[in-house]
Amino acid sequence: MGDKPRLSVASSTGLKNVAASNQFKRLYNQQSISSFSNHEDIREDRIELENLLGTDELEKLRTQGFSKSKVLDKENFIRFLRHTLNRGSDRDYEELFECVDVTKEGVISWDKLATYLMLKLYDNDDREKASSVPNWKSGKNLINAHRDSVKRIQHMDSFNRYISISKEGTVCIYNDEMQLYKTFKAGTESCKIRDLWITDFVLMTNVNKVAVAYTSKELIIYDMTSKLELSLAYRIVGIDATPYCLDYWSDSENPNDAILSWGDVKGDVHAILFNSAIIALFERPPQQTNNAAYTRVQLEDVANGIYKNASYLTYHAHAEWTRQIKYADHLECFISCSTNTKTALVFGWMEKSGLTVRVNYSVRIRQLREARNVVEINQGLNSFDYSRNFNLIVDNESIFILATAGVNYQVSLWNPFVLSKPNGVIENFFE
Repeated sequence: MGDKPRLSVASSTGLKNVAASNQFKRLYNQQSISSFSNHEDIREDRIELENLLGTDELEKLRTQGFSKSKVLDKENFIRFLRHTLNRGSDRDYEELFECVDVTKEGVISWDKLATYLMLKLYDNDDREKASSVPNWKSGKNLINAHRDSVKRIQHMDSFNRYISISKEGTVCIYNDEMQLYKTFKAGTESCKIRDLWITDFVLMTNVNKVAVAYTSKELIIYDMTSKLELSLAYRIVGIDATPYCLDYWSDSENPNDAILSWGDVKGDVHAILFNSAIIALFERPPQQTNNAAYTRVQLEDVANGIYKNASYLTYHAHAEWTRQIKYADHLECFISCSTNTKTALVFGWMEKSGLTVRVNYSVRIRQLREARNVVEINQGLNSFDYSRNFNLIVDNESIFILATAGVNYQVSLWNPFVLSKPNGVIENFFE
């Protein structure tokens, strides 16, 4: 079927909708389509029904066969195909006619024939997709320099490279083919290498930085140099509990507006809101010398408003460890999860209180609402994901998708604005 000429856009099928006509072409010209009728009723030496009519024959049938009369009876239908086609038999033509004339009226129209072909091709296409085996590429053996669990893998768009960091502090840089480019250690002066434990890291894409969380209760922000090396820039200390998960968001229209958030082992959610991220995340305090290798930042100073270009907020969200945190800018809220049933999923909503104009840019002032939404899920959640681009149509409304995954082998799809129950559940997904 692949070498047959293609249909013209709208005229060949007689369908009024151009999109439907294009879909008909796509389905009809597939190389592998099952028969219109039961395979058991057709001998191997007979031509399959779907191979009877090519695109040229369909065009002739529409313009010539049905031109003078809107309908054809069986005798005229068979006579026309006998003189038009150089393959098939009268029995083939008769069987095709009977498949179209399901109401046994004795006549068929072009609309009925085109509708029948469309439905059968859709059905064959769905059946073929369901039974086909994905053509996966062969697996690759990758060089693994990590000695412990990998905390995250992210793509660095500005460098066209992948980065991964494992628990013991090994940093690996890969090219787009996932070939190891370089590897080095990410340590901290607060503990020895043997005691090092990284819980998570996140890329700060708009400023070419990497934030790393340590069990030594500190967040270290590194500059990613042009040589793809980590250079210590900021060290945030004075954190009350070990940070367990990280997230970073920046405004695509105003890159100075950014939020670094994390969840800790006490079930709290924390966030530092930057208002001039491109210029500096934190201005260097007067007591530090200008030739210092990095800026040491006390979290308490950020909370007390010592830094003009950064502010801090926090709230208690979960009864157990905060497993994942994400700031959803479209919803203006923080989403976090834990394995606790009562506080499996928590929404911490923000509200915008206005704009403060700075030189050449404006700053969005945000405040945390007191009210939060809590979703109870049996045995809690291990992870979730949110997408504003994945639209689900429910009752003719376009909503945004939140997918959650727990220990019950289920993936649930939620509407963030209706949290009484999920819109859909995928069961036995990981079994």
